[in-house]
Amino acid sequence: MTRIARTVPNVTFPVRIDDDDSGFTWGSIDTETVFAGRRVLVFSLPGAFTPTCTMNQLPGFEAYYDQIREYGIDDIYCASVNDTFVMNAWFRELNVEKVKAIPDGTGSFTRQMGFLVDKSAIGFGLRSWRYSAIVENGMIKHLFAEPGLCDNAETDPFTVSDVYTMLDFINREETS
Repeated sequence: MTRIARTVPNVTFPVRIDDDDSGFTWGSIDTETVFAGRRVLVFSLPGAFTPTCTMNQLPGFEAYYDQIREYGIDDIYCASVNDTFVMNAWFRELNVEKVKAIPDGTGSFTRQMGFLVDKSAIGFGLRSWRYSAIVENGMIKHLFAEPGLCDNAETDPFTVSDVYTMLDFINREETS
C-alpha cells in the first residue's frame, strides 16, 4: 500500500530558465520556496504532451488561474515526471503563462508524495498518478487523488483532479 504524504517533501529541481539575451540558463526551484508560508494549489499528471493532460488538465488550470487566485491561492503549480526541457516545451506549446511547472524529472518529489506509479504497460515507465491538492505552508490540507492508484492501472481516471472539482471545493469552502 502506498503511503500518501501529509507534508510536501523537501526537493530541489534543476530547471532551465528562458533568458532572452543568452537563450537558457540553469537554475533551480525547491519545494520550500514554492510552499513555505503560502497557500498553493498543486496538481500532478502522468506526462507532458499526453492527450488528457494536454487537452484538459493543464489548460483547465491555466484558464481558471485568476478565478482560483481570488480564493486566496497564492500560486498554481503543475508537477510531472518530466525533465525541465520537456516541461518548458510543453508549456510554450500550450501558451501557458500563469501556471508554473515543477519538472520532477527523477520522480523524487512524486515518489515522496506517494504517487509514483509504473506505467510500463503503456510504454511510459515511472510517472505520476493524477491528483490535485491545496497545500498550506507545506502541509497538504485538501487532496483530490484519482481512484485506483496502482502500478499499470487498466484505466487513467480523470474525475476528481480536474479544475472543476477544485473550483467547486474552494467555492464551497469559501461560502461555508
